[in-house]
Amino acid sequence: MKIALYDWSPSPFCLKVRAILDYKRVPYTRIPALGPAALKVRRRGGVGKFPALDVDGRLVVDSTDIAHEIERLFPEPAILPAAPRERALCHALEDWADESLYFLGLYCQWWDPAGAKMVPQAFGRSLLGRAAYLWFRRVVRRQLVGQGTARKSPAHVRADLARAIDAIEGLVAPGPFLLGDRPYLCDFALLGQLVYMSRPPASRAALEGKPAIQAYLDRMRALRGASAEKQGR
Repeated sequence: MKIALYDWSPSPFCLKVRAILDYKRVPYTRIPALGPAALKVRRRGGVGKFPALDVDGRLVVDSTDIAHEIERLFPEPAILPAAPRERALCHALEDWADESLYFLGLYCQWWDPAGAKMVPQAFGRSLLGRAAYLWFRRVVRRQLVGQGTARKSPAHVRADLARAIDAIEGLVAPGPFLLGDRPYLCDFALLGQLVYMSRPPASRAALEGKPAIQAYLDRMRALRGASAEKQGR
């Protein structure tokens, strides 16, 4: 089975999928999202979203759908609980990370002035990179306004962020993982968002002094194994 991941390294959703593949020890090839790959994914997947997973020529898009497909193909170690209540909690926590925490991180990275200064570096100085940055900036700013976070005052967003970080700190203590002694899909979703939020100055500062979160991140990173780290995944 040939597996390729169309990947944008800074994306929390791409990191979520990479971490799942590494945890399950699934061999795969990474294809950078910028350039011709973006057009190919849009043409084949219909939505132009990353990550996208090619499995023997069949394209799966959206990180949640990708995770469920990986679980179907490679069921061990499981990332979905067997018990109905735990499975429901896993889904609710994953959705909270993907749809609520994500916009706080996105605001801190793309809207907050200190975070926004960092973004062009991720696209490089090539003509293609600069064009991609300008296009994504328009898209992201529209998303933040439409979702509502960017319509709040900076003080309001900081209060939302502080409450979210306190909630995470409470959820991951005593651990080791969100739903007990093994990691599930919700943990990989939270990992992606926490790593993303650790980069912009505003959200990074909010995470400082949260020992339970830092210990949780260490445990999640250890799951990926030395081989993944060597390959830069």
